[in-house]
Amino acid sequence: MQIHDKIEKLKYRKTVLWLLDYQQFRTAGLRKQEEVRSMEIKITYIKHSSFSVELEDSILIFDYYKGKLPAFSRSKKIYIFASHSHFDHYNACIFDVFDMYENVTYILSNDIAVKEKEISGLKIGKNMDKLYFVKPNDTISIDDLSISTLKSTDEGVAFIINVNDISIYHAGDLNWWNWNGEPEVWNKNMEKNYKTEIEKIKGRFFKLAFIPLDGRLGDKYALGLDYFVKNTQSEYVFPMHCFGNYRVIKQLKEASFASDYIHSIMLIEEEGQNWILN
Repeated sequence: MQIHDKIEKLKYRKTVLWLLDYQQFRTAGLRKQEEVRSMEIKITYIKHSSFSVELEDSILIFDYYKGKLPAFSRSKKIYIFASHSHFDHYNACIFDVFDMYENVTYILSNDIAVKEKEISGLKIGKNMDKLYFVKPNDTISIDDLSISTLKSTDEGVAFIINVNDISIYHAGDLNWWNWNGEPEVWNKNMEKNYKTEIEKIKGRFFKLAFIPLDGRLGDKYALGLDYFVKNTQSEYVFPMHCFGNYRVIKQLKEASFASDYIHSIMLIEEEGQNWILN
C-alpha cells in the first residue's frame, strides 16, 4: 500500500471516530437538557398567601380562597393544601373549583370544618379517601408526597413537603406576630412560640419557602421571615400575606439586615406572576 493511501485511510478512520464521539456527546447533551427540562418548577402567585407549584407530574396549590387560576394540565395529580380556616386562607369553593379535574387530593388543617352540603354531588363527596385532615406536628405520606406540619402561632398548621427530592415550606400563618399596642408579655410569648417551631427545622434546606411578610406589623414586619431565613437554608423565598402591599417586599430587599439573603427573596409585583425555576 502506498504511503499516500495509508495516510488517507488514517484520516478516514479519525473522521469516523470523531463523528462517533460527537454523536455520543450530542446525545448525552440532549439527554441532559431533557433531564433539566423535566426538573423545571413553575411557581405562580395567585393571591395573598396562595401559590401553585407545578412539577413534572403533579401540582401543589396552597391556601387558595379566590383569584384567577392558571390552566392546569388535566393529566397531572393535583394536591390542594389549606393551612387553616381563616377566610384569606381557605374557602369551601375549592371543592367546586377543582371538581373539573380527575385526580385531586385535599390536605386540610383539622381546624377546618367541611360541611356535607359543600361536597355533596362533587367527586370528593363520592371519594372521601381523597380528603385528609392534619393536625400540628403530624407526618403523613400521600402518593409521592411526604408531608409534615408545624403548629401555627395563629391558627392551624405550617406545611413541610418533600416531593421528587424537592423540599417545600409553606408557613400558613406561622409567623412572629409582633403587634404594636399588644402587651409586652403577649409579644414575648409570641416570639417564644415562633422560635420553638422554627427550632424544629433549624438548618434544614428548602428549595421553596413561602413566608408571611405583613406590612401591618409596622417596623416589625420582617421579624418572622428574617428569623426563618437565618435559621434555615432556603434557596427561593416567596414573601406572602402582604394584603396587596408589594412595596414591603422591595423594602425588605433594600434593608441592611437582609443583605446576606437578598438574592433569595423573590420580588412579587402582581397576581398571576410566575417563575420557572430549576
